[in-house]
Amino acid sequence: MLADAAFKVLGLMPPETAHSLGLRALRFLPDLSFEDQSLEVETPLGRLRNPLGLAAGFDKTGGHARHLVKLGFGYVTVGTFTAQPRRGNPRPRLARSPEDGALVNAMGFPNPGIREAVRRLSGLKAREVPLVVSIGAVEIDEMLECYRMAQEVGDGVEVNVSSPNTPELRSYLSGTKFRDLVDALRPLMKKPTYLKVHPPIEGLWDSVLKAVKVWLDAGFTGVTAINTVPVEDRRLSTGRGGLSGRPLFPLMLKAVRELRETFGWDFALNAVGGIFTGRDAFEALASGADTVQIYTALVYRGPYAVRRILEELVLELRSRGFSTVADLRRWWG
Repeated sequence: MLADAAFKVLGLMPPETAHSLGLRALRFLPDLSFEDQSLEVETPLGRLRNPLGLAAGFDKTGGHARHLVKLGFGYVTVGTFTAQPRRGNPRPRLARSPEDGALVNAMGFPNPGIREAVRRLSGLKAREVPLVVSIGAVEIDEMLECYRMAQEVGDGVEVNVSSPNTPELRSYLSGTKFRDLVDALRPLMKKPTYLKVHPPIEGLWDSVLKAVKVWLDAGFTGVTAINTVPVEDRRLSTGRGGLSGRPLFPLMLKAVRELRETFGWDFALNAVGGIFTGRDAFEALASGADTVQIYTALVYRGPYAVRRILEELVLELRSRGFSTVADLRRWWG
């Protein structure tokens, strides 16, 4: 296939260059969607054609959402956007580890700022699939500004307080800052709102669970688990970054299972981290996730990744005796 051939060429380029060119090339792709009624799911975002979403970070500008839909996602997350434009960290800030099916990024939230993002996204009202807008800020007043504006164009909002490339965000896990954030955001909520959380690693997870309890007790919609894992990497200008891809898969499953066991089923749970195949997606959904998200799989499986994962998921469902994705939740109940 022509798209697969072009993808192989991109794989020979520096990763950030390849990513930028790949996004621009999306406009030339045909619709690659895979439709099967067994994949439809009910969520706070509405009825999705499938449970596979695009994770935050792939489209950092908000300028490619309409073309990303053609890959076949059930929903698309754009951003993370901050109150003011950010250039991010110096390059190199993205590295591949193909032997591990992983990426390490130290991007540092490069984005055009929430105002420009809203302008770019405002023309997507009549889109085919829901749009989730990811926002992040160290200061509460800036997060409030982003939240107000993100709800103008998004069908949902993801609040990112867990990026390892912005270490100041950890301030939300100490003292009363997170509760102060929740108290400030709650009166403004008009759209489904999800909290993007740290992975279950030592020194963080207990604080994450406490924050999730505050979040859910306040009536917010749900949680997206998990963000990348901080690692040292001398290939990056910063010397460290966030690890994504296959190594995160067991951590993601652990987080999903523990969140369900701790907080029950009265909240929406999106799983992200190391999902590459239909079997991976099935395991995450069977562990308690309502939807799954991918990013690194697109880097290594190419533009047909969404279609292939969904085809594999249908086969996985049938081989295990399930007629639909929705049957997995009924099976739990």
